Order: sequence, then C-alpha cells, then structure tokens
Amino acid sequence: MFEDIVFNHWLWFVTALALIGFEVAMPGVVFLWLAIASAIVGLIVLMAPDLAWEMQFVIFSVLAVVSVFAGRSYLKKHPLETEDTTLNRRGAQYLGHNYTLVSDMENGEGKIKIGDTLWKVSGEFDGKVGDIVQVTGSSGVILTVTEKKKHDKS
Repeated sequence: MFEDIVFNHWLWFVTALALIGFEVAMPGVVFLWLAIASAIVGLIVLMAPDLAWEMQFVIFSVLAVVSVFAGRSYLKKHPLETEDTTLNRRGAQYLGHNYTLVSDMENGEGKIKIGDTLWKVSGEFDGKVGDIVQVTGSSGVILTVTEKKKHDKS
C-alpha cells in the first residue's frame, strides 16, 4: 500500500499545510497542533532522509499527542481574548436592560419577551403584566430581574 508513496520531508510539509487549511476551515485549535507536529517531522526527515516511514509515523504520533496536550495546556493558562465578552453567554447580553413583563410574576417567576423569544425570569417581587423590569443576572436560561416601575393601568 505504501510502496508507491515517497515519505520525504515534502510529504510532511504539505501535510502540515493541509492541516493548517483544515484549521482555517474548521477552527477548533486542534489541527494547528497536528500541523506543528507534521512540520517538525518534516524537519527531522530533512536532516535524516533515510529514516524509515514507520519511524516517521511513530515520531509524528508522539509529537502530535505531545503538541495537542501542550497546546491545550497553554490555551487553558492563556485563553484567547474576544472583543465580545458575552459571546456564547446569551443571557449576559441582556444585563442592565429594561423589559416589560408579559406574564404576572407568580411564586417569583414570570416571563419577558426579548425580540421574538420569551424568557423565563425570576425575582423577589410581585410584578404584573406590563411592569418594567431590569435584568440583573442570568442563570442558564432564566434571567434574574428587579422591578423598575409599575405599569399604570388607568
């Protein structure tokens, strides 16, 4: 099967480029570490061109595992910064904003409408439909609210 394939440094460099392409197409910071391992094997094969293909795969496998664990450890200590601090924390996007209750608060729970979505809210007050509430926190899909002002029904 592998008799026709020449396992030289170019194969490993092209593999590294292909893995970087995968990383660009499907970001997850995994293919990057595999690409680094492939590039290192390419450098080793460049210096030792008679290295058997089996040994090349062993070196790649070891380097791939080491680089993935080292990369994950590095990213855990130095997380990637984002401009949007509420990214993937949808409830946090509504902190400090005021909304109108669309259902009465019963046993500390009610609902508000944000856009086209109904959100379950909790609070320590007896609010009525039409009262204005302010989002002060979130816990999963439940927003914590405080009463801003009563809706005047007259």
